[in-house]
Amino acid sequence: MPGIQETQLYCLADRRYYDTPARLPDQESRYPLDTAEPPSGWRRVAGGLWTSLLPEDGEPAEQGWKIHVSTVPDEAARTLRDTAAICLRHRVPFKFLRSEQALLLMSGKYMSRGSAGKFLTLYPPDETALTRLLDELTTALSGRRGPYILSDLRIGDAPVYVRYGSFVDRWCRDARGERVPALRHPSGELVPDERGVVFRTPAWVKVPELLRPHLAARAAARDDSFPYTVTEALQFSNAGGIYLARHRETGHRVVLREARPHCGLDAVGDDAVTRLEREHRALTALAGLDCVPEVYGVRTVWEHRFLMTEYVEGPTLLDEIVARFALVRGARTADELAPYAAWVHHVTAQLGNALREIHGRGLRFGDLHPSNIILRPDGRLALVDFEYATELDDATTPLAGAPGLQAPPGTPGAEADAYALWATWLTMLMPLTEMASHDRVKALSLESWARERYGLTPDAGPARPALLRAAERAAGRESEIAALLGGPTPDWAELRTRLIAGIHAGATPERRDRLFPGDPKGFATGGTDLAHGAAGVLYALHRVGAPVPAAWTDWLAETARRRDPAAPGGLYDGLPGTAVTLALLGRPDEGRELFARAAEAAHPSPSADLLTGRAGIAQSIIHIYEPTRPYKISYAVKCIKKKKWGGGGGGGG
Repeated sequence: MPGIQETQLYCLADRRYYDTPARLPDQESRYPLDTAEPPSGWRRVAGGLWTSLLPEDGEPAEQGWKIHVSTVPDEAARTLRDTAAICLRHRVPFKFLRSEQALLLMSGKYMSRGSAGKFLTLYPPDETALTRLLDELTTALSGRRGPYILSDLRIGDAPVYVRYGSFVDRWCRDARGERVPALRHPSGELVPDERGVVFRTPAWVKVPELLRPHLAARAAARDDSFPYTVTEALQFSNAGGIYLARHRETGHRVVLREARPHCGLDAVGDDAVTRLEREHRALTALAGLDCVPEVYGVRTVWEHRFLMTEYVEGPTLLDEIVARFALVRGARTADELAPYAAWVHHVTAQLGNALREIHGRGLRFGDLHPSNIILRPDGRLALVDFEYATELDDATTPLAGAPGLQAPPGTPGAEADAYALWATWLTMLMPLTEMASHDRVKALSLESWARERYGLTPDAGPARPALLRAAERAAGRESEIAALLGGPTPDWAELRTRLIAGIHAGATPERRDRLFPGDPKGFATGGTDLAHGAAGVLYALHRVGAPVPAAWTDWLAETARRRDPAAPGGLYDGLPGTAVTLALLGRPDEGRELFARAAEAAHPSPSADLLTGRAGIAQSIIHIYEPTRPYKISYAVKCIKKKKWGGGGGGGG
């Protein structure tokens, strides 16, 4: 099940809808090993952004000491070639990121900190093979560059790492009931394969002797001369962290911004260290401005780069919007809304002054949004995060910014900041501006609603950016929808017709992995379930009396039959809910058959809830069996009493 960082990958293949990373349009940057015929005696298997090469005469072991190799884009092709040659010679299965674009994405700022940086994964069958591979890899790759893989143990000075983990896809439920990758305990039980930001081994696994010197080297890597002590971690990303710290001798509070080499790559391939050095230059150039934190210097600690800056006390503007927002606190009349509108005007005026001062020093800010604005206790404000602050005429450094608050790529520096100022003002009034990242016409609708709701005059707030003129010309379709919603009574019939038409327009019955675009979790559950898949959409259409094309019901039945009946899940996230939907759509025999298959293969469930547990299974039984064959209920109830639901499954990586 994709987590927060993994979900980012589902935003890449399609800008409009979540889609599987495997559909990323990266053909032009594929590595030759991905596109050429597999070597004789080997077979190739594609999985997401990864390509595996496996000996035809064997399968990987279930689990063991796996090897990871990291790299940087300009060394990746050579590193892949040299590592693959070693694996092919020793007939060791391995997988690799299939393209340069995939490597850039997996090294991005918002990827998982623990696993980011992995370019190749090798699966040695035993410790003898592990020793042989590590010897050859560290020799062949000595001196090469690559991100440090936090979950692993580094071997020597090469970008080579090891970790004990699963080699194949197996899954289990963790303590929170989440579906996670699994290892097999010596008892035979599946337990979570923990992949954090610190190297650790399962309690029952003995660390091989060949790894112990590298463990000792890792423990010795520290710098006791660093004068600051971290008191609080404020933020983490794959690029590094932001910490609150105190000077050991003076007690002076500072903010430490950490940058990891070769990590957190942005749209142009700059890593976290490059951006931190850019921020240091900008803060130095802006020294003395009240809206800019004081900078104290930069320093390398171990292999990470740190920037020391003034600690600016106070909440972010985003926090303050949440605390003050008038429309969720019962304010309705113009008089009730006036204090909030006045505060918005005051903050916006300060932001405009701050940007003018920065532009006066020849720089743009480049990353204005409410989380990068601190409101001091005395009412003054400060801007933070100057990673993208460069010269006003810089055309190579990309713009940053939150979704909906970022100017289009290529917008000149001062104009880009002006757009972000206008969008920040709009966010304070109508915090729904994320929609504008997909369609800038939405921003104009939000502005219109805000002016009407708060009673603002046409000249209130920052000037509308000139780059929105194209959106102004396309605003007619927004007024058409507004007309359907306006008036004494919304035109529900027409809205319903348009919603159903939209569902039909988005259907993809030609695909095997999904029938409709939806949540990334739909890909993890086969695209059929009630919560995130086709069953939920077809159930909703049936409930409102809309026709359901027979081809869509066929797709649901055929796809559900292909799904592993032993996969964990209940009413909403498993085959039982799909079976209920088939029964409601006039396919009761197929629904009962699917339910029976799932009942026979299911694993124990720790949950009794409606979403994934036994309560949901009971609901499935009622819907599927009660109208036709009551005696079948007793059979399904026996399955529940035997705890044959939920849990279980497989995963590795």
